[in-house]
Amino acid sequence: MTPFKLTPKHVQARSSQRGVALITMMLIAALATTLVLAMIGRQSRLQAEIGAQFQQDQIAEYDRGAEYFAMAALKADSDDGNKTDHPNEYWAQPFPAFPVPGGVIAPTVRDAQARFNLNSLIKNNQVDPVSLRFFKQLLEQLAIPVELTDSLVDWLDEDSLPTGSSGAEDDFYLRQNPAYRCANRSLSTFSELRLVKGFSSDLLRQLAPYVTVLPSSARSLNVNFLSPGLLEAMVPGLSPNNALELLQRRPADGWESVEQFLDNPVFASATPEVRAGLQQLLSVDSQYFELYTRIRFGKRERLQWSLLSRKDGQLKMIASERNPLWVPDNEAAAMGNTESDKEE
Repeated sequence: MTPFKLTPKHVQARSSQRGVALITMMLIAALATTLVLAMIGRQSRLQAEIGAQFQQDQIAEYDRGAEYFAMAALKADSDDGNKTDHPNEYWAQPFPAFPVPGGVIAPTVRDAQARFNLNSLIKNNQVDPVSLRFFKQLLEQLAIPVELTDSLVDWLDEDSLPTGSSGAEDDFYLRQNPAYRCANRSLSTFSELRLVKGFSSDLLRQLAPYVTVLPSSARSLNVNFLSPGLLEAMVPGLSPNNALELLQRRPADGWESVEQFLDNPVFASATPEVRAGLQQLLSVDSQYFELYTRIRFGKRERLQWSLLSRKDGQLKMIASERNPLWVPDNEAAAMGNTESDKEE
């Protein structure tokens, strides 16, 4: 039998086979490495998602805790038998930011009836003349076109007939891009006002310190929380200095009645019509309160607005909004550095 001899050709073939095997092993190793890295990446993303969801859940619990805290403070005030609401009460004091596990929370409670309720313009599907007259006076004082009341009334009332020369119903809104319909109902939030003809974001920022959005049944402003600007709008011809001086003379426990408030000398020249309108427009107690809760948890930060109602000693939360359009100045500065890591 002739012995097998390796020829250069055989040696080259074996070398090629070893090369192919080596490349195959390298490809398998690279694929395995890619799969492992993909699994690690997926696990990391899953852990990040779980962590983010945990933070969201924790923030929601802190929001709920702040609401219970505000309700307890308002309930205690009601249980004490107080007949008036004023800035020197416990619930109205600035609350310092306090630490919680993983972050910090800063709640602020404000009287929601310290500003004019836009929904009060309509009463029983009819324009309320007292509210309308005051709102027009407020617009004049702020150098805002009074004609905007027409489009707002049309947005609030149930009919489809334009009010005045500046009103707007479906025929106007359906021509917009994108098209939408007139609500023909009460405003749900303050930011909804941007949908109304003539109300821009800049205009909303100008109006925000003076108006609010509450259920239409909230028809009065609490005199014990009035701002000088609102007081000037109530009494035509009242100077800013006189308005400020009157509010600085507010009793420590607030005015006990609207009559006591109207007994101030600045109202001596007010006409009977003006005084009668103020009697309808004003009160010394409140049923609606706003809670602004800013929570910083880890790298996240959220501002939550809640609207609370108090009636016959019963408290409930009736509306909420994340990152509201307008924030009271005293709350905005409560924690500082609120823009860099604000939650979207």
